[in-house]
Amino acid sequence: MVKPAILGGTPVADLSYMKSRRILENPDKEKEYLLKVFDTGIWNHWNNNGNLAGEFEALWAEYNTSKYCSLVTNGTHALQLALEALDIGYGDEVIVPGITWQATAGAVCDVNAVPILTDINKDTFCIDANMVEKAITSKTRAIICVHLYNRLSDLDSLLKIAERHGLWLIEDCSHCHGSKFKGKGAGSLGTFGTYSFQSSKLMQCAEGGAVLTQDRELYGRIMSLRNCGRDFDNIKIHSGNYRITGFQAAVLIAQLEVLKSKAAYIDKMGHVLDDTLDSLPGVRPLSRNSGTTCQTGYGYAFSYSPENFDGLPAGIFRSALSAELGLEFTSTYTPLNMSEVYYPHLKRRHHLGRNYLESINPANYKLPSALDIWLNRAVVTRWYIFNSSVKEASYLSDAISKIYEHRKDLIKRGI
Repeated sequence: MVKPAILGGTPVADLSYMKSRRILENPDKEKEYLLKVFDTGIWNHWNNNGNLAGEFEALWAEYNTSKYCSLVTNGTHALQLALEALDIGYGDEVIVPGITWQATAGAVCDVNAVPILTDINKDTFCIDANMVEKAITSKTRAIICVHLYNRLSDLDSLLKIAERHGLWLIEDCSHCHGSKFKGKGAGSLGTFGTYSFQSSKLMQCAEGGAVLTQDRELYGRIMSLRNCGRDFDNIKIHSGNYRITGFQAAVLIAQLEVLKSKAAYIDKMGHVLDDTLDSLPGVRPLSRNSGTTCQTGYGYAFSYSPENFDGLPAGIFRSALSAELGLEFTSTYTPLNMSEVYYPHLKRRHHLGRNYLESINPANYKLPSALDIWLNRAVVTRWYIFNSSVKEASYLSDAISKIYEHRKDLIKRGI
């Protein structure tokens, strides 16, 4: 077999063109709806003021089998407002996964509560329900699960844990636009479901977020919180401005039209990619929870075993795979206990006393599974891989087989 591309050989395929296309792009409709907003002159989003954002709220709620949806400025604020609507604050604890974007835990700090960093399930890269149970204390008020990369969290177990202990469950759905669990939209099963539409996501409008809930009172709280504390349903909560614009909603409406028709294909390609790994040594797909009826994703992730590649480090494997396919394969987010972007204890606004500072210091937490996944196991690429055909997906198998065949050469060269 020809030597690996990273050693000067010919790549298996050049799939780099996939990176230049948004998987849900719908440019003609995006322009049409943007001009529609412009022509109305109603650019901001007040409650029921005829802005296109209100239209998207209704569409997004319906698509995700949710009673209510409120659009907000971004996914971080979606989490923050969900916590504030539940009156979570100083003296409270919120359980969060040890591998996630820092905003999941940062939002907890921003309401002056304590994020409890909890270890990860090696089979899904999502929060480990068994570790959640162990992390619960008398101060615990809520659990935030993140449906990470291309897997849903163990919702059956987490919902039971939340009910048994009288806790709120917030689903962070920033990675799973269009996913379904037992036929219900992701984000519609917990107390709240939050979404991000930031520019790296499957569905994107530069910035923006959404909050789903099935409870009218909680919806009223979110609506007041996002609109400077103004009254909604006779509910007023002191707050700031977290409103989205009609221009962002215009782009989202156009992309939702594509998502409705393409979610099933993304799910199919996820299965195809999983199947390509089944017969290969040293790699395996992540486990799908049995209740998952449609799985979309921010990207595609799988597990690598250096032991089966004679100790070939995961970093070299990822680099070699990237060179073979022209796509970037990386690891997960850095575990929060050592993250380069999560250090809340250094921010003055969080200096609420020695005990609080100590409790939010991420270095206090041990996350052995998360550390092992990040260093040695995880292989992740972005959503553009779901643009592939069945034939193109087979190149993943060819590339991994090629790396396996030349593993000793790669170890020797230390690339």
